[in-house]
Amino acid sequence: MEQQFKAYTGPSLEEVQQRFERWRKGRKRGTPIPAALWEGAVRLCADHSLCKISSALHLDYNVLKKRFQSACPDRFPESVTPSDFVALDLRSSLPEFIMEMERAGGRMRIHIKGAPGFHPLELMKTFWRCG
Repeated sequence: MEQQFKAYTGPSLEEVQQRFERWRKGRKRGTPIPAALWEGAVRLCADHSLCKISSALHLDYNVLKKRFQSACPDRFPESVTPSDFVALDLRSSLPEFIMEMERAGGRMRIHIKGAPGFHPLELMKTFWRCG
């Protein structure tokens, strides 16, 4: 019989929500959120948007974003340089296409009618590299 293994990816959003709810019920007002709860929230940001996590867990978006940036500095460039900009020439004509990409902390949707004058693969590489 073949054994199947499932990779552990950490707690789900629902599990972390329950942890926050239990903590909030038993805490004194003004008590800081424990590090273990923050860690759970930050881990969720790898699979979900910051907005979704901050809303679901009733956290300050900007505080969560700073903690996520501290935990994953390679996902957030220090600053944007001119080389990070992709110029598109949309003057040629080809059939239309829609390109959608999503990663933790970012989503891009492009709907182009006609030839874009670039290869979509180059745009996709740039999007994933910046993440």
